[in-house]
Amino acid sequence: MPSTMRKPFTPVEAAAVQAAVERAQTGQAGKIGPDPTLHSQESELRWVEAVLRHRLTLHSLGRPVAIRTRDDDTHPLVADGVHFPAVALSIPFTDGTLDFLATYDDRRRLTFDLLAPCDLCGKPVPTEEINSLEDLGDYLLQARDGLGGSPRLRTSPAHAADCLARGD
Repeated sequence: MPSTMRKPFTPVEAAAVQAAVERAQTGQAGKIGPDPTLHSQESELRWVEAVLRHRLTLHSLGRPVAIRTRDDDTHPLVADGVHFPAVALSIPFTDGTLDFLATYDDRRRLTFDLLAPCDLCGKPVPTEEINSLEDLGDYLLQARDGLGGSPRLRTSPAHAADCLARGD
C-alpha cells in the first residue's frame, strides 16, 4: 500500500521523524541536558542559535546544519524586565526553509515557535511550539497528539490589525 506521507530527505528531517516515532512508541523523550548559557549580550544571536541547535540535537547528526539568525523587530523578547528584540532563525529543508522565532515564555524560558502564515490574515505568526527534535518530528508527520500549537499565536503583533485570530 503506497504511503501518502512525504519522505524526509534532509538529515534533520529524518532525525526528527525518527525521534518523534521513538517518543510515540516508548512514551519517553530524548534526554538532552541543560541549555547552553549566554556569555555576553554581544553574542546573543549565536547563543539563541546554540540553544536551538542543542534542543534539536543537531550536533549529533555528524554534519553541519546551517542556521541563519537575525533580530526580529516585530516580536518582543523580554527577560527580567529588559527588552531585547526577538530572534528569527531559518533552517533549510527539502521543501524550502523552516522559520523559527525565539522568545521567552511566561516562565522566562527561551522557547521556539515555527512561523507560518496565519489561517485568517496570512501574516507569518508563531503557529507551533517546537522545543525538541521530537516536537519537530511530530510537526513534520502532522501527528495530531503531538501538536499543541503556540501560546503566542493569538498575541503575535505580526497579525494584520483587523485579524480575528488576535487575542487583544
